[in-house]
Amino acid sequence: MKDFTEGKISKPLIGFAAPMVVGNLFQQLYSIVDAIVVGRYVGGGALAAIGVSMSAVMFIVATLIGLTTGASIVISQFFGAKQFDRLKSAVSVSIIFMAGLSVVLTVLGVIFAPYILRLLNTDPEIFDDALLYMRILMSGVIFPVFYNMYTAYLRALGDSKRPLYILIFTVILSGVLTLYLVIYQGLGVTGAAVSTIFAQFVAVILCFLYSRRYVPLLRVEKLKFDVELFRLIIKYGAPAAVQMSLVSLAGLFITGLINMFGPAAMAGITAVMRIDQLAIMPVSTLSMAMSTFVAQNMGADKEDRAIRCFKISMVYMVLFAVFVSVVLMIFGDNLVSLFLNQNDVGSAEILRIGTNYLNRMVIFYFMFAILFSFNAFFRGVGDAKIAMVFPAISLSIRTIAAYVMVLLLGMGPEALAWSIPMGWGVSGFLSWIYYKKRRWAGKTATQKIGNDSESEN
Repeated sequence: MKDFTEGKISKPLIGFAAPMVVGNLFQQLYSIVDAIVVGRYVGGGALAAIGVSMSAVMFIVATLIGLTTGASIVISQFFGAKQFDRLKSAVSVSIIFMAGLSVVLTVLGVIFAPYILRLLNTDPEIFDDALLYMRILMSGVIFPVFYNMYTAYLRALGDSKRPLYILIFTVILSGVLTLYLVIYQGLGVTGAAVSTIFAQFVAVILCFLYSRRYVPLLRVEKLKFDVELFRLIIKYGAPAAVQMSLVSLAGLFITGLINMFGPAAMAGITAVMRIDQLAIMPVSTLSMAMSTFVAQNMGADKEDRAIRCFKISMVYMVLFAVFVSVVLMIFGDNLVSLFLNQNDVGSAEILRIGTNYLNRMVIFYFMFAILFSFNAFFRGVGDAKIAMVFPAISLSIRTIAAYVMVLLLGMGPEALAWSIPMGWGVSGFLSWIYYKKRRWAGKTATQKIGNDSESEN
């Protein structure tokens, strides 16, 4: 475990973030491998089906993953304040809560899958494949949720390497299974979904065994439910859950808009979304590392050090975003081609739509880096509500702008790309104003507990 409240900032920050970047890179490969194998060996229709169903699945599971993100901030602050008993109790509460909620959402997701896909205007040509893929993923939704929970808690304690080793193994396992089930067994989208769920199941088992043996703070001998800590986790986790739900909800609205342009547009933009997830991942991962640094230092009452970490992180994030933008502008069409079967009748149209979408979006990645820098800082200091508000503003602007440009101005799929930086720019500017006014001060969990105790005395 690592204590980030002493010593230098840049070197340990990069050292902590680097395994997380590599880990998230491999985590993204779950969906990327599925998309490449299905797109090249099954066809553009199957690729479009995966794109539609993944948007629906992420909307359902976003609440669960958001809660783990918020709870990890509480755990990180308790770790920085050396309140280890409360930390272990928080882990126990989150396990009970997440398990119960996962079961409920699994049942609802499987039952209502066809209704959700119809609401998204899913093309009849790909409906059956999309429904099958979605139901398989929803049947095992507890596995990615618990994997994200364990990795988030390990990162909160300063351990970013062990989750990486587990992830590398399971991604390789998923890739091998996908190739075997899709290409050699001819199972199509079913093989892609089954391989992903099985690999995530293995990842959860390995994380659990490692935590139980080597991480005493995460070793829960007997599950107990503490109402006070549950409220605290909800207080910090609910805004993150709402934020991720809003992200996914906006994704659903955009998916419905994409489907208006047909399967070729859905396939092309699905390919770009996979590339985009990989491209922005280092920036978003560095923001998570920064949140841990900030949370530990705020828990230790070292605000000046937390602010220095925030500023250093923002510089790194913006520089990397600019670098990625240049790379994608040069090699974007080649990357989109990786997802396509050149013998597919619609491959040329899929490539055209995907490349145009990508070229318009990537030049604004620096705005994404600025917005996520502020958002990570607000999460780290414990201002969970505002960490939800600004991304919600960004997504709302993006969604409204996309619908206006498509339905009122008659623009094509490229309008969806232009709408993204509009949201980033406005929300980033509002975040800067909020930061300068110091509205985030005094909202750390340990400070609140101390203030509540003093008021009771």
